[in-house]
Amino acid sequence: MSRLLALDQASRISGWAFFNEGQLEAHGKFNATQEDIGERLFFIKNEVNKLIEEFNINEVAFEDIQLQGNVTNNVQTFKVLAEVFGVIYELVTELKIPNSATLASVWKSALNIKGRTRPEQKRNAQQYVLDTYGIKATQDECDAICIGTYIVNEKACLLYTSPSPRD
Repeated sequence: MSRLLALDQASRISGWAFFNEGQLEAHGKFNATQEDIGERLFFIKNEVNKLIEEFNINEVAFEDIQLQGNVTNNVQTFKVLAEVFGVIYELVTELKIPNSATLASVWKSALNIKGRTRPEQKRNAQQYVLDTYGIKATQDECDAICIGTYIVNEKACLLYTSPSPRD
């Protein structure tokens, strides 16, 4: 039985979505308000662990990170996101839960979510979730729902792809 937790993790607001057997069943977000990054990381790890326990999760998908644009201005953001990524990766490794990380550009391309700017892409992800699921949700929740949808769709493609004939 596939019970997927999809995460759009960040150092302040993280969106999550729960898929049971490929069907979206719940979504939400949690806010890390602690000023100290160590306390925030501890909070994030605990919140993800609570979701894993609450929904009896056996797979986790989260967004991969990459350094973008103006490197000078983005190094600190990248560093913090790497710490958040590491805390979640450590947790799922410790719990022996299969997991995957997907770049935003990959899931957005697969779901045909376009936009020149990040805010435009976020709005288009919200529209995708509204059109696909009839749900009006926050940007963080919508990104998590889209990440989960991408993983579910990829698994469905793998199930229905026949092996190529051998020569």
